Order: sequence, then structure tokens, then C-alpha cells
Amino acid sequence: MEFFIALLFVVAAFYFILLRPVMHQQRRRRRDLAALDVGDEVLTSGGFYATVRAIRTMDEGPQEIMLEVAPGVELRATPDAIQHVTPRTPEGAGSADGTEPE
Repeated sequence: MEFFIALLFVVAAFYFILLRPVMHQQRRRRRDLAALDVGDEVLTSGGFYATVRAIRTMDEGPQEIMLEVAPGVELRATPDAIQHVTPRTPEGAGSADGTEPE
């Protein structure tokens, strides 16, 4: 009986320490990618900060996202390449520390 209680404790600890945070992170990532919109700033898996310029849904194949990394420089990417999404801020709004964005 004590063995089953210990086993149940180990399984519960495994769930709360390892699985639950990963599932929460996956859920947040799916939500962020579903809400991705033109003008959002993203961080790619390659380490590039870019602005979303277009989102194209293909008849066949993966969705395609056009990213602008510098004025006049655009990259094609799939949603798998997006690591983090930063929603755009309203025009004229400063950052949280009161400074103007660059």
C-alpha cells in the first residue's frame, strides 16, 4: 500500500514539475500564433527581430509569413520559425519605463 502511495506521489510530482509547464507553454504559443497579425513584432528561431508584413495561407503546404527585418529587407518564414510574438503598441505610446520606442 505504501508503495502505491509513493508511486502516486512521484507521478503527481512528475506531472506538476515537468508536464504541466510544457503544456501551458504550448497552449500559449498556439494562442499567440493564432492571434498573429500584420504589424506585430516577432523574434524568430534564428534570432532575428522582425515585423510581420503579410500572412499568406496556401492551398497546399504550410502557412507563409512575410517578415521585414530591415527597411526593404523581407524574409519568408513558416509559423514554426516564430519563437515569440510582441503585439504592436498603439502609435505614440511609450514603453513601460516612460521612454519612447526607438
